[in-house]
Amino acid sequence: MFKQTNKFLRSNPSCFHFIKRNGFWRIPQIPTQFIYSKYYSTAPDNLKNPSTFKDTKKLAQKILEHNKKQYNDALSIYDSAKSPTEEEKGELQNITIEKILETSSHDSLKVQLAHDAYVRDLWSKSIQYRGMTEPIRFKEIYDFIIVGAGSAGCVLAKELIENIPNINILLLEAGPPDSQINDRISLPFKHSSLWRTDEIDWSYFTQRQVMPSSTDPTKDAVNRSFIYPRGKVWGGCSSINAMVYVRGQPGDYNYWASQGGPEYKIWDYEHCLEAFKSIESISRENPDEETKKYRGFNGLINVFEHEDNVFDIMKDLKKAAVNFGIPENKDYNGVRQNGVASYQASIKSKMRCSVVDGYLTKALEKIDIVKDEEIVKEYLGLSYDVCKISAVNLKSNAHVLNIIWDEDSNGNIARGIKYFSNGALHEAYIAPKGEIILSAGAINSPHLLMLSGIGPRNNLSMNNIKVREDLPVGQNLYDHPLTILSVKVDKPNSTLKSCMNYWTNGPEVAIFHKANEEGKIPTKEELYNEHPDIQITCAPLIFDSDLTNPTKAKVPFLGEGITLSPVLNCPSSVGHLELASQNPFEQPKIFLNYFDKAEDMYRLISSLKLCIEIAKHPPLSTNWGTKDIAITDEFGQWASDGVNMTDNDWEKLIRKKHFTSFHPCGTVKMSLKEKGGVVDHRLRVYGTENLRVVDASIFPRIPSGNTFAPVCMTAWRASKLIEEDYKRKYYHHQRMIRYSQFLDFKNIYPD
Repeated sequence: MFKQTNKFLRSNPSCFHFIKRNGFWRIPQIPTQFIYSKYYSTAPDNLKNPSTFKDTKKLAQKILEHNKKQYNDALSIYDSAKSPTEEEKGELQNITIEKILETSSHDSLKVQLAHDAYVRDLWSKSIQYRGMTEPIRFKEIYDFIIVGAGSAGCVLAKELIENIPNINILLLEAGPPDSQINDRISLPFKHSSLWRTDEIDWSYFTQRQVMPSSTDPTKDAVNRSFIYPRGKVWGGCSSINAMVYVRGQPGDYNYWASQGGPEYKIWDYEHCLEAFKSIESISRENPDEETKKYRGFNGLINVFEHEDNVFDIMKDLKKAAVNFGIPENKDYNGVRQNGVASYQASIKSKMRCSVVDGYLTKALEKIDIVKDEEIVKEYLGLSYDVCKISAVNLKSNAHVLNIIWDEDSNGNIARGIKYFSNGALHEAYIAPKGEIILSAGAINSPHLLMLSGIGPRNNLSMNNIKVREDLPVGQNLYDHPLTILSVKVDKPNSTLKSCMNYWTNGPEVAIFHKANEEGKIPTKEELYNEHPDIQITCAPLIFDSDLTNPTKAKVPFLGEGITLSPVLNCPSSVGHLELASQNPFEQPKIFLNYFDKAEDMYRLISSLKLCIEIAKHPPLSTNWGTKDIAITDEFGQWASDGVNMTDNDWEKLIRKKHFTSFHPCGTVKMSLKEKGGVVDHRLRVYGTENLRVVDASIFPRIPSGNTFAPVCMTAWRASKLIEEDYKRKYYHHQRMIRYSQFLDFKNIYPD
């Protein structure tokens, strides 16, 4: 075995697998100072891709040089000893304690390590069982375990690894690297083709629901079931979304801050604005003072502005909206949101800019070897190896099953997670002061909590899951419902160039407005209201209206024209999700509850009527021939122009054509426990220890716009809270160690 090991070391100096014990990376079957592995298939993904991370070989050489003398000494022992003598065993033990540690000034650490039974057993077995073919198995132990390499998880990993010294992070992603299908992910117009691809999409479905009609409560109405795409790939939903970048309104975050006492003020707009500015990078020549106050220039998310790149028909649509009475807005992510504006998107050089391109890449690039003296200083009095790798260990295709709890304690103390990868079950644990952070999204984070015994008692008991903490997990499910209005144009080939522009740049024009709650065309006062509740997305093509067909893996379009899609940004209706079974591979049941509150339906009706008025206004109507509006039914047939439609007719149309904006959130609500909260203001799960949730599920209420930017903002803010708490626990831990050493001293030398 050892000859094979030595041969492998000499022939594969750059292949390493970091296996960790007690917070340090270890190696199976050979002295712990050698960091490598013949089991390359289980290595961290970020160390297996030489095309992405070309410095892996340099890292390997650096590690070998760091331990060169011990490496050569141990190899000579193994090569010469067929049957180790007592002297050789002693020399090996001497290497373990003296040559590796070299910490004579820290006698307490040396004494404790000398009596570490685990270390002694490791070395003796590495000689005694040289005929073994199976590696010694170690528990994986990390300072932080982050579940989900999506928008929140990638931001967290980068911020934590850069700002907290000497830590290592396990980042688990259920899907593959985005590079495996990069040709589709990187192209803006391909985003809809990524839906329903099981490889990178969780492929959820919503539940069909029957409820009273909004316009005639004496009759039943149906919300049909449809696909509910969620990213299962590096970058999560930031790798499959429409790339639209919207922050929301200041009132959204001031509402978050109102969920509790003064401690919740860390989530008000002033604090969130700091985070928004930190994550984004916009390119504006000679920005004015207002822009400098509200926008960021040095973040890792590139924000592309369409202002100078909007094609003719979209320019005329903006002019028609202004002519109707909607104010123009140069920056809806600035002072105010309402008005007609050009979209901003996470696009760079006509390619998608996901969190992988900025945050995850930066996180994986930071790989440090912690020096001996730094480890001894930090972990004074603890039994640890000498060489620690501070890095993010990213594992793809790892499906997390549940949280591992400390069964010997009275409380709900999270110790690790169990996950399925490469056809086998694995366990990973957190070191002292460590944390488990769920960043799996608004569907998977509550699902994982409930599978682990945190959730509504009735739903857990029904599925034979032990109830550890009765909390409203899965409730408070918000989303943005949308519908579609298609408008034909008279000019042949008039929107072809605009379509090509859409394919490379995504949506170009947005209209944010306040809807009329009675379903009427909004008044001028409502259009100028600075708290809009509708976001109309305008595209220079006609979409197939049957977006919900599960057999279609993309969104086709029917012909030349424009599509106006009103999105309900501030819904009153709230849904929920629940367990279908205790099987972690079975999807939860998703009940969106769209239009449960009648005012939501009337707001969308109001916005559709506004869309018709905009289409009838010049220069859109005069230059493109859009005076005759055609509304398509669910089969794509051209039907009514909307002139003589009743509110009940509008409701039937919306019920047939409504869809999701893919913005679920709120299912692990941040609030006081008595207000239905699941996590506190620092995103710690009530009734547990060492467990947080950081993603869209913690939103108390849905933001007024696409959720990508708010999720990244939340992760950035959360990283600062986690950093503060970790350092606080670290200093407390050091005080406890020193106090323990003082007691030992008192016992040895009593007064």
